[in-house]
Amino acid sequence: MDRFTQSLNKGQKAVSQLSVMKFHPEATCEWRLLLASCLFSLVMHPMVCVEMVAAHPGLDPDIDEITHELEKNPQNVDLLIKRGQLYRSNGELTDSLNDLDRAEELAPDNRRIILERGFTLSAMGRDRDAEVALDQYLEQASGRTRLDALAERAHIHARTGQADLAIADFTSAISMHPAMALYLARGELHESLGHLEEAASGYRDGLSRLGNAILLKKGLIRVETTRKRYDEVLTLIDDELDRASVKTEWHLRRAEVLAAMGKDQAAQSAHEQALAEANRVLGKRVTATHLVTRAKVYIAMGRLQQAKNELQMAVQRAPRFAEASELLKKLEADYPSTPNEDLN
Repeated sequence: MDRFTQSLNKGQKAVSQLSVMKFHPEATCEWRLLLASCLFSLVMHPMVCVEMVAAHPGLDPDIDEITHELEKNPQNVDLLIKRGQLYRSNGELTDSLNDLDRAEELAPDNRRIILERGFTLSAMGRDRDAEVALDQYLEQASGRTRLDALAERAHIHARTGQADLAIADFTSAISMHPAMALYLARGELHESLGHLEEAASGYRDGLSRLGNAILLKKGLIRVETTRKRYDEVLTLIDDELDRASVKTEWHLRRAEVLAAMGKDQAAQSAHEQALAEANRVLGKRVTATHLVTRAKVYIAMGRLQQAKNELQMAVQRAPRFAEASELLKKLEADYPSTPNEDLN
């Protein structure tokens, strides 16, 4: 497995953690663009972000070994590039750039150095310099390294507010390698610009090429809900209800859509189905995650005291479970006293 695929897999795992975040259709364009930028940092930065997140003291012996070799052969360009990569992975960005600058002095026509300098400059936040390096590299790039460079440049474009350019780079990358992370990043950018039709089209294309990728389907549901294409959303949700082994989340989503359609009685029925499913799951095994899920059902049903009780039990079971603690704090702040528990 090559470095890009390994990094992409790590990034996709990170994205799955992001998927638990509630998307708010009324969020500002700036907030959405920030969320998209966070997504890029996790999944579209294969040569920079993942390396830095994975940095650990275990790299030091490798650096020491290369340093020892360079003492014997200080003009070895390949060793300088390799140590520059390791320094970047270890978060030692100035040392990384120094090695790559030295390598460039020794081999000014080595295009690999241009690419690695672009990655390091990007990690340093020197966006303009990084963009220049990547532009230069992409003039003659091909193959997997072109994909790496496109993804890195897309990240730079996104964080510098050049969303249209970032979308163009992601589209080029998708044409080379239709990875879920690429589709997700491009879709989030389309959403940040309010290009909902393009976002929906992109998610659909990803689903047609990658199969039932749940994160792409959630993106499509989010967009089509914002577009008020409720029948389409219900079809997507019902498909997941048929597939999912735990259906609580999908019953809740169905209830939200039905409520938006003005079908209050059907929404109430969907809430009851969500609660029954949450009870079924907890009947098999009580975990903090399952308690939080049932708390969300109670919140949706207006049964706030029961929701607080569930969250308190979740925090007792898992004191470091941030989602449980934060949701409990929010409920206690917004509803300090709930003498009449059922608000429906």
